[in-house]
Amino acid sequence: MTLDGKLNGELFAECGEWIWEQLVDDGYQLAGELVDLILETERELGVHTRPLEEIARTLDEEFKLRGISGSPYPIEPPLIRAVLEWEDDFLGFAGISRAES
Repeated sequence: MTLDGKLNGELFAECGEWIWEQLVDDGYQLAGELVDLILETERELGVHTRPLEEIARTLDEEFKLRGISGSPYPIEPPLIRAVLEWEDDFLGFAGISRAES
């Protein structure tokens, strides 16, 4: 997938890894690929600039339509929202707005 914003290439990979580390520290058990999937899908759908709750609901619905589910833990809006909140922190540290990402 080609990412057109400022969050691409090595910075995209660093963002995903950093978010995953924060979530693991918070007690979440998930694969790093799920973080990447969330970040990629929000950009693919063009919803990454919307409010976090709306993004989380949209991605939840999209994953259900695509037949994507988590095991043993489901992929639900609260988990997606946690990824998005850490993404906001990373973007802030990088000096990138969501619109530019």
